[in-house]
Amino acid sequence: MATEEKIMANNDPAQSSQSADGPSHLQLKISQIGKEKTVPPQTLIVKQGAIPEHFYVIRQGRVQVFRETEDHIRTELAVLGPGAYFGELALVTNQPRTASVETLEETRYTEISRSEFDQLLDDNPQLGRQIIKQLAQWLVEGDRRLETQVVRQFRVREISWFDYVLLLGLSVILAVIFNFSNPNGIPLVPHFWAEEPVPKIELAQAYNDYSHQQALFIDARPANFYDQKHIKGAISIPLALFDFVYTMRLSQTDKDKPLIVYGRNISRHYDDDVARKLILRGHTNVKVLDGGLTAWDKINYPTEP
Repeated sequence: MATEEKIMANNDPAQSSQSADGPSHLQLKISQIGKEKTVPPQTLIVKQGAIPEHFYVIRQGRVQVFRETEDHIRTELAVLGPGAYFGELALVTNQPRTASVETLEETRYTEISRSEFDQLLDDNPQLGRQIIKQLAQWLVEGDRRLETQVVRQFRVREISWFDYVLLLGLSVILAVIFNFSNPNGIPLVPHFWAEEPVPKIELAQAYNDYSHQQALFIDARPANFYDQKHIKGAISIPLALFDFVYTMRLSQTDKDKPLIVYGRNISRHYDDDVARKLILRGHTNVKVLDGGLTAWDKINYPTEP
């Protein structure tokens, strides 16, 4: 079915009867052709997608015009009553029906075949002009609906961008507030930008201090890395357990004793963080091993296990 059902939704049935059937001789002509049928409620007269073969005039009762998607989502388009007609545009355009028509109550209608409809148009130019008029009205209304939809979509897009920016701003503010209030929050400014760098000690000098037992070596990596391999004699003070392990193993150590810290990877510099914590505890001779365990092991300096 073509979209004639949509057009009829905007017409008064009585007016439709006058415009479709025209003068009394046209009404008489229509009454003399076609087949009159009476059907009960919920009878499907026209099915969406079907090939058009008939033109229909409602004599008594009411019908519902609707469309249905493949997902069975139904959209009701119009309710037509006595005097209304449908199906003429589909016959003129020869396109499959784009909507279905179902009776709401017991309905009596006239069913006119394609050949009878063509003859009716040939004998009654006024009916042809009325169909052309409806086609023109349909095209104008379609343009207006398209323009309205474009404007509505543009306004919705503007509102959506505003809402997006607003939500993003509120999210950032809440995240910053939560981060500042959380003791384990992530610093917004990295430590290596905000703090003085910890002094480094060259590998040769570190080995000299090691061989003369002048410095204490501290492994700042997580305990599982320490267990795999570490500098021989180094003590493990993981960054995550610093406060606890420091109290157990270093709290009585002379604050002037040289401490050499190592242990880092691409994503985390454990040695820098632990070294700064040691400095904050009052140790005055803290340094970070340049090159770390990798450089130490490469020269085959003592490691274990």
